[in-house]
Amino acid sequence: MAQVNEQPIRLGNRGIGSVSIIGGSVKGQGGALHPQLVVPLRIHMDASPAESMIAITRVKATLAATQTPFPGDALCTPIHEDLSDGFNVRSFPQGTTKHDVELRFRLSGAEVEHLESLRHAAPNSVFVLYVDVDAIASGLITYNQMTPGQVPAESPWEFNYGMYSQVLPFWTCSITPVQCEIDQATWIENVLPGLGYDRLRLLEMIFPPPLPDHTSAARQFDKAKVALDQRRYGDCILECRGLLNMWEKQLGSTKSNLVADIIKADRGWPDGDIRRDLLDTLWKEIGNVANAPHHPEGNVNAELFDARDARLILLLTATLSEYVEHR
Repeated sequence: MAQVNEQPIRLGNRGIGSVSIIGGSVKGQGGALHPQLVVPLRIHMDASPAESMIAITRVKATLAATQTPFPGDALCTPIHEDLSDGFNVRSFPQGTTKHDVELRFRLSGAEVEHLESLRHAAPNSVFVLYVDVDAIASGLITYNQMTPGQVPAESPWEFNYGMYSQVLPFWTCSITPVQCEIDQATWIENVLPGLGYDRLRLLEMIFPPPLPDHTSAARQFDKAKVALDQRRYGDCILECRGLLNMWEKQLGSTKSNLVADIIKADRGWPDGDIRRDLLDTLWKEIGNVANAPHHPEGNVNAELFDARDARLILLLTATLSEYVEHR
């Protein structure tokens, strides 16, 4: 269940409302070209008399990995939202009001990668971010307002111009940074696809045609990528071994005719060529790493693999796939 986190809005030492974030509603938009992390901020305003109406007229939001960010700790460029058009985020005499503001944090490719590295380093499956909201609260004195049973206050502008307000900013509006908890399913299903991250490949590759036991080598690579996204690092590495097995079948490799020997013969490398030994070593070592935790005699626990291990093996597998395809 999505966790709702809330913090009060204070003027001096008095509360006038609150802000809240539902981590389960966070989403990605814009695709790989214009990635944006969309964080819905709900602003609640407590009731106040009509003659002392208070509005939130502007907010600055900063995305950070800690609750007490230092200058320079922002995960991306802070955003500014002008809420003065219509003064929708304001108090009313009859009760608490609420207004939703979509905070759209624009991300570079490097910032998306940094967020992913932070998520993979999280101690559990819930990814925690913080939104530091700096708000401007203002008192409103409104004119040309039609109130049943009352005569409109005198105004230098005629009634047909519509309502207008005198805006009086307060000096001391404060909000503690709001915690944003995003579970793994939300991040994978609602955030990464919107950022275009689920469609990225580590390298551009050409995969072989459908094979007897597999409909597509690209699909096998995608299984490894999904396992990495879901923080199943041992499974990611095992899927990489599966991809190399597919190449071995495609190339007709056997114990006596290794992939490195097939590529050596195909490309006319002389005996003793270092490229043959490099390819053979990488191919064998990836297989050894992938097989170790999945055999009874293995002394490596799959849970010991972390994001760096999985990314390394995935990147090496992608590079080898590209290398042997271009025959």
